[in-house]
Amino acid sequence: MRRFVLIGQRALASPEFLLDDLAGTSGRLDVLLRALRAALMVSHGLRKDAIAYLVLLGGPRAPRTLRFEGGAVQFLRPEERSLATLVKKVLAAAPDEATSFKVVRPGISVVNAGIAAVLADLDGAAPYVLEEGAPDIRGVAVNTPNAAFFVGDHKGFDPDARAELAAIGAVALGLGPVSVHVEDAVAIVSNELDRRETP
Repeated sequence: MRRFVLIGQRALASPEFLLDDLAGTSGRLDVLLRALRAALMVSHGLRKDAIAYLVLLGGPRAPRTLRFEGGAVQFLRPEERSLATLVKKVLAAAPDEATSFKVVRPGISVVNAGIAAVLADLDGAAPYVLEEGAPDIRGVAVNTPNAAFFVGDHKGFDPDARAELAAIGAVALGLGPVSVHVEDAVAIVSNELDRRETP
């Protein structure tokens, strides 16, 4: 199982954002949604062996984390607005008392917690963190059958997140000499794993 943990420092943990101005009203949730698409979707289908977490750290309802399971989620569409609509509905339906992941829709769960809840849910996955300037993934042995990749949004990681990742021994990986967008980083990692796993 491959997992992508997408951390939004300012991404709203509540549904009070406008679909017509997603970038301007959601704390850049749009960045995470494009990465979610890259983590779970392939041409004409979903990655059944992938899980994506959206860690939402913005607004008064934060922290909240949404978990999307590729093998169980339904009606996931690749358009950014469609994904935003789905997240808006999930956040509106999220129970206030969710101290562990609670299923809100098929394949989509929510918890009123941040990275700590994700770490408790990793089920032994080897942790990796995507960082500019880190050793290139192409030269590093990665536990492809069971890996979790932590990816920051356009703001990267805050000091608390860095401390939590350091505490679990997350291995830093780079993706080459040129900085890329978050969704491209996820796509590159997915492609690299696909190449390693396909005979």
